[in-house]
Formats: sequence, C-alpha cells, structure tokens
Amino acid sequence: MGSVLVPLLLHSGYEVRVVDKLYFGEESLAAVRSDVELVAGDVRHVDLSVLEGIDSVIHLGSLSNDPTAEFRPDATRSINYVGTARLASACKERGISRFTFASSCAVYGFRVDGLADEDFPTNPQSSYAKSKLEAEKELCEMADDSFCPVSIRQATLFGLSPRMRWDLVANAFVMHAFRDRRLDVWFGGEAYRPLVHVRDAARAHLCCLEAERSRVQGKVFNLVHSNCRILDLATRIQKCLTEMGMHAAIEVNSERSDDRSYMTSGQRMKEELGFSPAVTIEDGVREIADELSNGRHRDFDHPIYYNMPWMHLLLEIEDRLRKTGPVL
Repeated sequence: MGSVLVPLLLHSGYEVRVVDKLYFGEESLAAVRSDVELVAGDVRHVDLSVLEGIDSVIHLGSLSNDPTAEFRPDATRSINYVGTARLASACKERGISRFTFASSCAVYGFRVDGLADEDFPTNPQSSYAKSKLEAEKELCEMADDSFCPVSIRQATLFGLSPRMRWDLVANAFVMHAFRDRRLDVWFGGEAYRPLVHVRDAARAHLCCLEAERSRVQGKVFNLVHSNCRILDLATRIQKCLTEMGMHAAIEVNSERSDDRSYMTSGQRMKEELGFSPAVTIEDGVREIADELSNGRHRDFDHPIYYNMPWMHLLLEIEDRLRKTGPVL
C-alpha cells in the first residue's frame, strides 16, 4: 500500500519522508524517487530523529498477514505492537499530533456470525491479529488533546500496485487465470472475506489524516468495500475476465473447510467521515489483467511477489552472509 499511498500524498501537495525496512527494495518508488526523502530503517530501532520536521505520520510498517506473522510470532509482536508503540510515543513527545495506523479486520477472529462493526467483540486468533489489536489499544490510551491517533481496520487488499503481490486472494485468482487458465478454489470456497482495493486503502488514510480532529481522535474504523464468499469472488472474476476475452475454468476443492470466515461493516466510516471505497472488484481485476496483457509483472514464480517465500529467501541469504562475510 505504501507504494500507492506515496504518489497520492505527493499529488495532494504533501512533502513526504518514507521510512522503510526495504525488505522489497525501493524499486516500487521509482516513479517518485526524486520527489521523496527515503530513509532505510526498522521501526523498532530507527533513529527517531527521522521525525524532525514532520507534521503527521501514516504508519503502515508491519509483518503483514497471518502466515508471515506465525512464522516468527516474537518478531511479529516486536514490530507490529512494540514498534508501533515506540513510534507513537515518540510522535506524541515531539508534538506530532496526527497518526494513522493500518490495523486489520482480522481482529474480529474466525467464523464470525453476522456483520462485524467496530463495536463487535474482538477475538483475534493469530499472532498477526493479536499484535494489531494490542497496538490499537495502546494508541487509544495515548489519545488526548495533543495526540490524535486513528486505527483503520483494513479488509483484505487487492489490486494493482508498483509493489505487486500475488499472495492476496483476488490478485491470486487473476494471476492463476492468466497463467493456468484456471481458478483454484480451496476449502469449497464457502468462507467469506471483506475486500478493499489498495487505492481505496490509501485514500482512507489520507481521509483520516485530514478529517476534523474530533471525528477521528482515538477511534477505530473498519475499511471494506464488499464482503465476498470466496466461490462467488472466483465467479465474478471469471465473468469479468471472460468479458475481456480471457477464459478460465473454476475448480473447487472441498477436502477441508476454512476457519477464517468473517464479514465486516464499513458504515461508520461512511457516516462519520463521508468516506466510501469506490473501486469495485471488477475494476481492480481489469486493471491487473491489462497490466499482465501488456507484459508486466509476469514473472509469477519470483518470490518477491509473495511475502513468505521472500522472507524465507532473505533469511537464507542472511544466514549465508553471516558465514561467508562480504560477497566480494
């Protein structure tokens, strides 16, 4: 999302300093690299002088999604919760009042009955969700007249991005349809997921950053465009691609069930902030399909498009360098 958000901020007239661990390099910022200040750093350890001259912070940095988080729960908590609390405290001490935090709808848990709004009981089931909820609570406790944090519980992202991902459900369906002419639907496709386009997620953070203080201070907002049963999502994507002349079959595997099933309501953000996500699933699918048809992002097996394989590769390289020392 950061690679989509930064150009939006620049277009909106902001000067931008990016602080990033650079797990995935800086290529996704190539189009705006000369217009931003880029600082390589880890939220847990970075020199907090990076906050000098800053008016507002949009905090996206975390180990994202359940598989990545479960791989190293200790690192997940230290980055997603401890790192967030460290950064927010430093902002408050320096008089930086506006702080938006990328949280997750995963805090509601698995097998949620009905539509979860922000008052729905949370029941996080993973290290990732627990770390996000802990950070939310810390931010809420820190809110006062001088500090205005807001947490955005984001649905599962989809859509085209300079830092493309093929391990997100809607994106994965489009990729497999293009590569294999097949959409594999696992666990019977009966589970539900809330979805939102990456561009709308970026817009939501900007909206919360600029909203009247009393409307967002210490609050939590769900961010969702639509809730889809996975099989229905595959069917919609298949139909959209067929209309573009790309035919793919749907194959359903029902050997196991998916415990991760939840739907969320985005009504509060609409009513209190006047914000509604605008990019439909079909719009996002067409953008990705056009990109692939033009020959971009088609090295599908490269691990950089998948969080877990990329993390494994980086750790393997790190281990080898520890043993060999400098390459040359």
